[in-house]
Amino acid sequence: MAYTQTFGQDLDSYKWKNRLLLFVAQDIDGDALSTNLTTFTKEQKKLTDRDLVLFVMNPKKVNNQDGSKSNLDAEMVYKQLKLTPDFEGVLLIGKDGGIKLTQAFPLTPEVVFDKIDGMPMRQSEMRSRED
Repeated sequence: MAYTQTFGQDLDSYKWKNRLLLFVAQDIDGDALSTNLTTFTKEQKKLTDRDLVLFVMNPKKVNNQDGSKSNLDAEMVYKQLKLTPDFEGVLLIGKDGGIKLTQAFPLTPEVVFDKIDGMPMRQSEMRSRED
């Protein structure tokens, strides 16, 4: 799956297309974040199946899961999600744009996948793929 590129610089272009998992830390190159991100990137098929796109960010910048610079504007994302500058942890954003899960590091992929799989929209997606 090709990841959607956004030029609006906020999260709205992902709405109704993708779920987002934001890894937020002051030091986006730190060990805790890096280790946690690696556990998720090993599950690429499950991420794709759930239309889940990962980002790593702090108040100054947003990177794609591969470390490349994202077109998202960190300041706009913080404002849109009402994040404080000192927030650190993982946010799951649903296709409707709402925050579905907020948790400190570490977070296991199973917790996120179970949360997504329990959502009515995801259950509908799974049923339609069975048909």
